Amino acid sequence: MHAAVKLIVGIIIFLAGLYWYLPGSAVSSFFNRSAFQAFLVVFEGLFGLILIFLGLIVAWIEYEDLKWERKEKRKEKK
Repeated sequence: MHAAVKLIVGIIIFLAGLYWYLPGSAVSSFFNRSAFQAFLVVFEGLFGLILIFLGLIVAWIEYEDLKWERKEKRKEKK
């Protein structure tokens, strides 16, 4: 697919995403609540999981860094 076509498709998807969160759109009348309110509910529910995974990733990166530093110190002693 040509890059210009991908750009246009991307812009259309972006605008559809913006329309999704507009108050009074077809989405809010179909689900009986605004999509923004639903987004907030999901965000509140997932925020703890995001913190857990972010903490695990940071701890894992630092653990690997400490292992690498120990390995480098052993190399220097030899």
